[in-house]
Amino acid sequence: MRSTKNNNQVSAASANAPMDLSGLSIAHCKRAGEKKTRGHPYYIVAPNYLRTSAGIRALHLLCHALNCLGEDAYVLISPMVWGRALTDPSLDTPVADGRLFAKHRRQGRTPITIYPETIRGNPLQAPLVVRYVCNYPGLLGGDKTYPASEIVFGYSRRLAEAAGHRDNVLFLPASDPTIFHPAPPGAPRSGTCFYGAKYSVHHGGKFFPVTRDSIEITRDLPDSQTPSEIADLFRRSELFYCYENTALAIEAAMCGCPAVFLPNEHLTEIIASDELTSDGFAWGTDPAEIERAKQTVKNIFPNYEAAVQRFWVDLARMVERTQQAANVTPYKQPMKSLYRRTPDFENPTPGERLVHIAHLIVRAWHELRYNGIHAFVRRTIRFIKKHLSKMRA
Repeated sequence: MRSTKNNNQVSAASANAPMDLSGLSIAHCKRAGEKKTRGHPYYIVAPNYLRTSAGIRALHLLCHALNCLGEDAYVLISPMVWGRALTDPSLDTPVADGRLFAKHRRQGRTPITIYPETIRGNPLQAPLVVRYVCNYPGLLGGDKTYPASEIVFGYSRRLAEAAGHRDNVLFLPASDPTIFHPAPPGAPRSGTCFYGAKYSVHHGGKFFPVTRDSIEITRDLPDSQTPSEIADLFRRSELFYCYENTALAIEAAMCGCPAVFLPNEHLTEIIASDELTSDGFAWGTDPAEIERAKQTVKNIFPNYEAAVQRFWVDLARMVERTQQAANVTPYKQPMKSLYRRTPDFENPTPGERLVHIAHLIVRAWHELRYNGIHAFVRRTIRFIKKHLSKMRA
């Protein structure tokens, strides 16, 4: 039986949600005018678009947001999987290639290349490097420190401090409130859910007893939940537990479900607590802390709206600073291309097929190790059925 107190919590969260949720989504912004052709272009190095990865989504959204401001921005897909560049068709994220490099060099326009923290060094040999630190330096790969020649921005204040550039903050709210929003007032809630993909797979961590009876949210598996399914789960759950910093915590709060961070050796603080405050988020399982999160989860939308407005101001400042730096940076040597052939290549080479097979083997091993033989067989059957249906279509 649900308590009246929890029903009131849902009502309060719904009341604080703006009427036009699309206005809080960076993805829904539109280009204000013509694209600039005299300024310096931006190349954002990012993996193929993946909705389930907040870091990847933020990189693609950064390109989209720059284009919304009228800048000349492109994504550089790395690594390229089977020669294909995958982007979100709803975003303004054109793909750069070697021909574009040559064109901009002929025009005398110094490219501003933005690398995430997971890429080591400057593999493109770009004349001007901006480092966008979306997680703690070195935690998920990449360098732990950056040369003085790079302009470094942190995704949050805490990440900027960790990278040694406290004042260079560019917090990009990457969630979509049109998907993640509260349930109708009075909607019942029961049970809990949790997420710990990097904690368990990347770091080899063991889940805590508190999540033993919770529903696990997974990613990149044949039966992983879709964003809409995750949102529905949040709207009916009492709490969301997370073993790592994840945008799912924000999205849970948007659905009126407080997020409980479970401290461990790989999670020592909440990345975006300065940008979104601690409203709706609990640090640890202390009952008083969880109760505070329940009482303040209603503040997520005002806090998120303020973060969106601050992002556009900070982005304009970042553009001003990087354009000024590009003005005094010569473009002498051609940049290296990340592609061995054009991004629209359809037929994978034997080597690329082997890489894909190796990736599947690693995923299968992780599935066996962490979820057991029964879950492995169940998901393998679903995977085969899914691909057979695609072949028949």
